[in-house]
Amino acid sequence: MIGTGNGNHPPAEGRRRLRSRNGDSSIAAETHELRQQAHQLSLRDQIERNHFLLKRLNAASARLIQALDHGDVYPAIAEIIANLVGSEEVAIFHYDSSDQSFSLAWSWGIDEETLQQFATGAGLTGRTARHGATQFRDRVTDIPLRQHEQNLTACVVLKSSGEVVGVIAILGLLPQKNGLEWSDFELLKFLETYGAVAVQFQKLRENPVAP
Repeated sequence: MIGTGNGNHPPAEGRRRLRSRNGDSSIAAETHELRQQAHQLSLRDQIERNHFLLKRLNAASARLIQALDHGDVYPAIAEIIANLVGSEEVAIFHYDSSDQSFSLAWSWGIDEETLQQFATGAGLTGRTARHGATQFRDRVTDIPLRQHEQNLTACVVLKSSGEVVGVIAILGLLPQKNGLEWSDFELLKFLETYGAVAVQFQKLRENPVAP
């Protein structure tokens, strides 16, 4: 007769199975805890990222509101791009959809010849206005860049009430900036709308409509 163990102790095979089950339960518990910790860290990271973005957007919004009072909308937009995106080469163009023409409103750090080339609407400047969407140099692969666009970072569309009213050309980034980051893209989206409203406000201030 095969023994089943001595006293209250389970047989050897039973003890091995019990240890295996206990080990599996322990591993499962540790795995679950690690997953929970990873999820918590992910949520914390999202909150911190959103907090960082909100601080940047609040700073940009405050500067634009101040500019409306002081009448320095164009320099304010350039400040926002310089301090929060990282470029000191900026040009702001008005766009007239009736004849698809561009006119330079303000520039900083860009030579006259390059400005003239952008103002013709050739290349990404015109494409930005026609498509009504911001164009990023690194994402454009279907057309060759023109000579004046070699140092371009982005052409940011300015849209007010669904109408394209201008384009911001952002050229080279500062040396310490390797490229645009997720928060830069969000900030440029902010400028697409609120920068456009501020530019329209400034334009009306400088050229009031006759009654």
